[in-house]
This record gives sequence, C-alpha cells and structure tokens, in this order.
Amino acid sequence: MASPINFSGAASGLDTNLIIDALLSVKQQKVSALKSKVSTLNLKRSSLDDLKGVLNSLKDKADKLGQNVLGKRSTQVSDSDIFTATADSNAQVGDYSIVVNNLAQQSTATVGGKVAAASEIIGAGTLTIDTDGGNSYSVTLTDPNSTLADLRQAITDQHGAALNANVIEVTPGQFQLAVTSKTAGANQNIAVSSNYSGFSTSANFAASGVTNTQIGEDADITVDGINIKRTSNKIDDVISGVTLQLKQESAVTQSLSVAVNNDDVVKGLQEFADAYNSALDKINELSGIGGRFSGDSSLRNIKSELQKIATRFVSNVDQINQREGGETGFTALSQIGFKTDQKTGKLSIDTTVLKDALTDHFDEVVNLFGGGSKSSNANISVLTSPITPFSGAINLDTINDTATIGGQTYNLTRNGNILSFGSDTPYDGLTFTADAAVASVDIQISAGISSQFKDRINQYTGFNGVFSNRKESLNTEERRLNGEIDKASDKVESERTRLTRIFARAEQAISNLQALQNSIGAQLKF
Repeated sequence: MASPINFSGAASGLDTNLIIDALLSVKQQKVSALKSKVSTLNLKRSSLDDLKGVLNSLKDKADKLGQNVLGKRSTQVSDSDIFTATADSNAQVGDYSIVVNNLAQQSTATVGGKVAAASEIIGAGTLTIDTDGGNSYSVTLTDPNSTLADLRQAITDQHGAALNANVIEVTPGQFQLAVTSKTAGANQNIAVSSNYSGFSTSANFAASGVTNTQIGEDADITVDGINIKRTSNKIDDVISGVTLQLKQESAVTQSLSVAVNNDDVVKGLQEFADAYNSALDKINELSGIGGRFSGDSSLRNIKSELQKIATRFVSNVDQINQREGGETGFTALSQIGFKTDQKTGKLSIDTTVLKDALTDHFDEVVNLFGGGSKSSNANISVLTSPITPFSGAINLDTINDTATIGGQTYNLTRNGNILSFGSDTPYDGLTFTADAAVASVDIQISAGISSQFKDRINQYTGFNGVFSNRKESLNTEERRLNGEIDKASDKVESERTRLTRIFARAEQAISNLQALQNSIGAQLKF
C-alpha cells in the first residue's frame, strides 16, 4: 500500500516541510481564528456605514418636509401671455386680481450723426450720458485718431455695468452709435441733457447730438385695486413669496391663484415614509437573529425611539393646533392618514385622508411636522427654534428680559428687539421678537416631527454620536486583534525556524550514518 507521505528528503526521504506544516497546524489555527474575527469586525463596520446611510437619508427626508415639501405652492394665472407667476414656501394661499397697465422698458439714445463706417475717425472728445435718476456716465477720448468703434469700446470698458453701447448699421453704408440703459425704469431714462463735446474730426458725427429714441419706463400694475410701480418686469416684493414676470400690457383684469400643491406634498410625505420604512428594514436586518448586531441594545433603542416619534402624539401641539370654538386639531400622524403596521412597524399612507387634511387644515399638518408656536401677545413671538428640540410653555418678561420655563428663570440677551437664550442654556438658539414691553407673555412651543427625527438621528450618526463611538470601539478591537495576529504569526515562524533546524540536523545525522554504513559495507566486501 502506498504511503501518504512523500519520501523526498535528501537523506531520510521524508517531506520535512509537510511534516513541519502538520506540526504547526494547531498554532496556525489560532492565527486563522484571529483573522476571521478581524473580517467579522470589518463586516460590522461596513454594516454600521450602511445603517448610517439609511438613517441619514431619513433625516434628509425629514429635513425637507419643511420648505421643500410642505412649502410647495402652485400658481395659476388666467392668461400666461400677460404675466406668469411662481410661488415659494412663504406665499400665502389666496386669490389676487392683477392689471398690467405698463411694462418696464429700458431707455435708448443715439449719439452723434451717421458715419460711413465704425472705423471712421471722430477725433478726441468727451461724451456724458445722464439719466433722469441723477446718474451720470462720462468717457473721454484723448487720441485725435479715435474712431466711432473706440468710443463704443470706451463706454463698454468704463460703464458696461450700466450702459450697453453698439454701433448699428441703420441704413446700408450708414452707421450710428446707440447707447441703452441696462436697467429699465423711468429713473434710468437717458436725459435730453446728455451731450458730448469735441469729436470734431468727423463732420457727419458732429452734426447731431444725443437723442433719446426710447423712453425708459416703470412697470405699472394694479394688485387688488392698489397701484404699484417698479423698475423691472420681474416683481417679487408685492405679494409675499410670489414672483411675477410681466410679459404684456393689458387693460383686462387678470386673476392669480396661489394654492398648496397637494400632489407634491403627498409625494414628499410618501418619500419620507419610504425612508422611515427602509431604516426599520435595515435595523431589523442587522439586529435580528443571525444579524451582524443580533441582540445589540443600541440598535433596538434607535428603532424604538424612531417608532415613538412616528406614532405618539406630538408634544404640546394641542396648544398650537386650536380651531375655532376651542376644538383641538391634529396632534398625531395617525389623524392625517398615516397608518402603522402592527407586525412590522412600517408606515403607509391613506392618500385620501391625507389630501383631505391638507385641504381642510393645512396649517395644522405643517405644525405636526415643522413645529409651531403661539403667543398671548401679537407683538411678541418666536423668531427661531432652539438647536435642541423643545416643546412646552414659556413665560416671557420683556421688561426685564427674562424667560421662565418649568419654574426656572433665565436671563435673556437683547439685541434691539430680539431676545435670545444664552449658549450655556438648554435652549440655545431660541430667540424671540419683542416689539412690546410686557411683564408677562405666555408662549406655547411645539417641536415638530421633522426636528425630532433630525435631532435623534444626529445622536447616532453625528460626529460624536453613538455610531462614531461604536466604530472607534471596533477600530480599537481590530488594532488589538492585529497585534495578537502579529504575535501569533511570529510564534509560528519562530517555531517553523526551530523545527527546520531540528530536521536539518536530523537529515545531516542520517546522511552521516548512511555514509558510515556505505564505508563499512565496502570494507566488508574485501
């Protein structure tokens, strides 16, 4: 029967390397086990990055629920040939009547008479362009060989931000300099007092002065019976949050309607729900049986906290969402069409219920997600929210600049009519507009779902969050294991070296014995 050992040693015929590997296999198993642990750590680190990614995606969707989703506005005009309109999140929902009485236009003037070519020499001189608004633009050419093209270039170089200059071929073989104000409006109209002196080399050019050929005019519109004039056909400071682009004059009254874009809002809220569900899926995958963080308490905690935010009543929003007659409005997502699966915890949306909520009580939906506030004094209100979400009651004293929360009084910092908490308080970032001196003002604040999601996720994925600490712990463990791998590998190699020397000496001894045997055998033959 053939032996499983390869007898290939120089003296003994044994495969000594195979024998050494077999003797070292137990020690090598320890190295392999340590390397397997490092691989597991790398998989855990990668899984943390994946979880961080889906949580940050949820945070991003929650963050965009404000202006990007609930701030969506749609506009509709009766005749888009007359004007168009766009609206941002600050636009108030409503209907407006608009008449475009006059379009804004720039002013144009010709300078000098017609010449045979742009290269015709007009000589040295000074041109001054005045506007009805009091602006004055002068250029001076000192070279007696200056051309009409040189004058045009000088205007562009020195006053290109305000004036546009061109040499135009008005009729075949006849060229004239035209100057146009870059800004429309009556105050940019080129005045008849504009003039030039010198430029006497060309009789044709010197034959005429500065002539206004197009008068600068203001845009003139009537909005809900109020007459308004502006220097541009793009008007964004008349209706809050709405930009009008005037296109054509018309004596006919046009209508503008600004409304909530319910379809876009529903789409954005669905994307938020999808991101929430993806976060739950990833947490379940990693923390469930067989997961890389099976039984991990921190993952269970974040899942629990996210579910609480999504399913519980929004703290103190009942004080904000008050309807006429004292009825309390929406206080939870479940009231506006969000449903929670009892087994998976995932969210789904009844879009019919949601659209009804958006139509009937849009502001309440905004307060659910974005938070809100209510003040007992119309002249005193919340300006900015605190860095850390806060819900509760505050009593302000705008005479002594103090705020009392939960029985504790804080001194506020005043800057004009702005009162703010200090950075050393739990309410850093919370500011108020105080346009009245009042000893006692009650303010109710509710932190919306959006800010709660962002704050809670930041506690896990932020720079000093739980995941960063966990990742550093994994890095520390990996460094420890790599140190053990190095030590164990060194021991394996050291033992390999020792065994190699032993087998080498044994081979040498066998070789010596074989030589002696051969020598004795040769002598016996004689």
